[in-house]
Amino acid sequence: MFRSMLYKIRSNRMRRFIIYIYSKLEKGEMWSKTIRDLYNNWYDIEIGIGSYGGCFNCEKIASGTKIGKYCSFAKDVYIFNANHPLDFITTHPLAYNPAIKYVSDEKIERSKLVIGNDVWIGQNAIVLSKCTSIGDGAVIGAGTVVTKNVPDYAIVVGIPGKVVGYRFSEDEIKSIKKSRWWDNDIGKIKKEVELFTNKDLFLESKKE
Repeated sequence: MFRSMLYKIRSNRMRRFIIYIYSKLEKGEMWSKTIRDLYNNWYDIEIGIGSYGGCFNCEKIASGTKIGKYCSFAKDVYIFNANHPLDFITTHPLAYNPAIKYVSDEKIERSKLVIGNDVWIGQNAIVLSKCTSIGDGAVIGAGTVVTKNVPDYAIVVGIPGKVVGYRFSEDEIKSIKKSRWWDNDIGKIKKEVELFTNKDLFLESKKE
């Protein structure tokens, strides 16, 4: 009942206050399940547990974005779900965005970005609407403009963003993804956290 009342709040000022309160009550935005539920309802932004930083900026992260667990976002990361149409008579949103109240329905197609787990996105990175997938473990360098999908564990930098390398070998990536460590409960993660600083020990511990 109380949660449904929170869903109906439209004031951005009140929403920020509620987020502040739950951040204090539930060990910060990194771990708060309530904040995640509210962001999903208010802004259509899905954020996995453990993720933190700029992913909670609803003014810079497009609606429809789905973010995995344990992602690290710099403060100023921009995710766009559409471009201004070049084939319309005007590129102004009055011709295609019902929020401007000149048209009754959306006239352009909006994309939905899915970001994997353990992704790191640096300061002032921009993800354009043609990118619909950023894989697990990927790194997006500061100031990068991402124009296409990013593979698992790829390191992407530049304008436009290009893959300059991978964090691990192909076999290592397969083993890490198979472990799905991000799906473990926090108790198990705490027990294994020392392994996270040593790739060889971590992979050895996951051998069957």
